[in-house]
Amino acid sequence: MTPGPRDRDLEADTTEANKLYNKADAKIWALGHSIPVYQRPQVLAVRSPLADYGASGLAHVDCTKVGRLKK
Repeated sequence: MTPGPRDRDLEADTTEANKLYNKADAKIWALGHSIPVYQRPQVLAVRSPLADYGASGLAHVDCTKVGRLKK
């Protein structure tokens, strides 16, 4: 079976797609190679009267909610 014109077009499309993919990949790596997509285990030690403060995971600590325990 000999390759027809559609096979050559498909090969050209694949080659062009690979070039575009490599170009996009290079730009992504230029921006930053590490994007957090999962929560890492985190251990945090604080003094006992501190409340609402701990491992934040992917979130930022909201300082307006951190306080001290009532005695």
